[in-house]
Amino acid sequence: MSNAPLSPFKGDEHDFLKVRNRGRKSTKKAVIQTGTKLTIEPDLCLAWAEEVLAKGWCTDHDLDQLIDSCEGNGDPDELRINLERNLELVGLTPNGDNPEEADLWDAKSVVSADDLADIIEVTLTRATRLPGTQRFVMDKSDEQQLLEPMVRAKQELLLGILASKAAVEAILDIVGKIADGSRDPGSFSLRTIIPLRPGHSETSEVMAASESLKLWHISGRVLDGKRRREALAALDAFDLSLAYQKALVASLKAEEMDFDQAIHLDRLVTAYESANERLIVEHLPYARRYAARNVEPNEDPEDVFQVAFLGLQRSTRRFDPDRGVRFVIYCAFWMKQALTRWRADEGSSIRVPVHRHEDLAKLDAALDRLDTRGDGAVSDDDLATELEWTVDQVRQFRKVPRKAEHPDGGEEWDALMPETAASDVFGQAETERIVTEILAELPDRQADVIRMRFGIGRETNMTLEEIGQIYGVTRERIRQIEAKALDFLSHPGRIRRLRTLLGYDGGRRSNPLTSTAPDDANSDEPAEEGKTLTVGCHPELTQHCHRDLTRPVVMLAGS
Repeated sequence: MSNAPLSPFKGDEHDFLKVRNRGRKSTKKAVIQTGTKLTIEPDLCLAWAEEVLAKGWCTDHDLDQLIDSCEGNGDPDELRINLERNLELVGLTPNGDNPEEADLWDAKSVVSADDLADIIEVTLTRATRLPGTQRFVMDKSDEQQLLEPMVRAKQELLLGILASKAAVEAILDIVGKIADGSRDPGSFSLRTIIPLRPGHSETSEVMAASESLKLWHISGRVLDGKRRREALAALDAFDLSLAYQKALVASLKAEEMDFDQAIHLDRLVTAYESANERLIVEHLPYARRYAARNVEPNEDPEDVFQVAFLGLQRSTRRFDPDRGVRFVIYCAFWMKQALTRWRADEGSSIRVPVHRHEDLAKLDAALDRLDTRGDGAVSDDDLATELEWTVDQVRQFRKVPRKAEHPDGGEEWDALMPETAASDVFGQAETERIVTEILAELPDRQADVIRMRFGIGRETNMTLEEIGQIYGVTRERIRQIEAKALDFLSHPGRIRRLRTLLGYDGGRRSNPLTSTAPDDANSDEPAEEGKTLTVGCHPELTQHCHRDLTRPVVMLAGS
């Protein structure tokens, strides 16, 4: 018998789909390959090795014959590559289909037939299993045993950060940079932080936590009693990402005076990461079962599992045991959200905002119900009654495009294009002069940002991200510069002067100017066709507008 390693399988191939006697039963069989099984007869390997060594060469046909004798679900191309590599290591190189016409080896291999047979058997024998394919059994006690080390490690890590003065100062410095737009918050926290929207719930919580931590830091750094609990709550509110925690430790190691504290923090981060990984590994079968149940037609089950795994991974960082919810239920909602967002991003030509998918699903279900009851024509009033929405909400959601529509002929494409306005050379030159004078009142950087953002004097406009790359700052910082410039231009005195220069009388336009402002105030992309401002019909001053532009520059058109 051969000593080829073979890892035994424990349980059935679809154990991860099994549940206990109570609870939901899984009726959907997994269609994924959950493992690889390969076996080959040792006697056949020995006979093949003796034959090849006796001839002194082997052909591609010999390799194909050997691979065909292997039983299992391995990839033939992968098996061929592995065989060729192992044969080359012992001095045997396949010579194609006509070895007699090729150059033979200078010397025969010195490997014995038994050793070569063992090598072949090891190559063609395999028993592997994908992670998360075992049966998932998780009681409350089992879950508690996994959560307690993670909660304890997180608490010790937060206390370790508070004990380091340099670490607290570094965190407060980062929050300050995020607030002024010079730092991207994505790598700092798992929370959604939008500095330009102070009313945003998570942003306001982070900023309030920053003020609380700053007050604790400058008032003596008390690590006892109520003051310590408040500092811990503030630090916990930041929801620091693992990447930033490691970067923080690396920056502390670079400072020789804080090297010991950095080593201590490094151990705490490693302990927290290990407890987190153990929780993830134990719930992998649940993630695979969730993916198998929720896979849709034309989707790769393994891709769905990868997305569900991302949701599971994120849920471990956001879970709070004090809320009284079991982790298995909590992570299911995160996996559902991850799948919904993934399908919204990848599954359609027209991307619908994720928070609208649930409403659209309710609308589709109501349409199906009412369609089966009536003659097929469902009115907005019927839908509003069925969904308990307003008629305006129903009309809004029914107008949401679900798929891209392409015109059939050239005439239909031409109908989509706006009509070219009549040429007005004098109006173009005069309007260009007025806009140049207005922008000259701004600082150079603000004026350049306005020109690039709205395409003034340029062939196209630019996004916040593109402008930020030119200046080496974040898109949030460019947005702040833009907002400051627009506030300056929106002064009532400047608006009155613009109306006078452009020939407006009593609010009535005397020039053929058009103005249409877009609806999306937060869009970073250029405005779509039909949402443009045409000033004096000058082609270079056809500006894609932001909602903030309605205060100053859209006043050029007398809006």
